[in-house]
Amino acid sequence: MLTETELAEFRELLSQERLELQARMKTLNRRMARDDHFVEAEDLGDSANQVLMKEEMLFEHNQTAERLRSVDRALARIDNGSYGISSVSGKLIPVERLRAMPTATKLVNE
Repeated sequence: MLTETELAEFRELLSQERLELQARMKTLNRRMARDDHFVEAEDLGDSANQVLMKEEMLFEHNQTAERLRSVDRALARIDNGSYGISSVSGKLIPVERLRAMPTATKLVNE
C-alpha cells in the first residue's frame, strides 16, 4: 500500500501535470478557433498543407484531452482510495511503475 507521503507526492505530480495539460488545451483551442477560418488556398499544394496542419492540430488536441482525462481519473482514484491498485487484478501496482507512469491503472503484465 502507498504511504501518505507517496500519495501526496503523486497528487502533487498529477496536479501539476493537470495544470500543464489545461494550459496546453487552452492554447490548442485558441489555435483551432483561429485556424478554423483558413484563407482560400491559391493552389492544391497549399490546400493540402492546410488540411494536414489542421489534422495534426486535431490529433494533438485529442491526445492532450485523453491525457487530461487520464490524469483526472488518477486524481479521483487518489481521492477514493483506489490509486495504486490494479483495476484488473486488484494487486498493488509497484511504486516504480507509478513513478514512471503516474496514471497507470494495471500491472505491466496484465
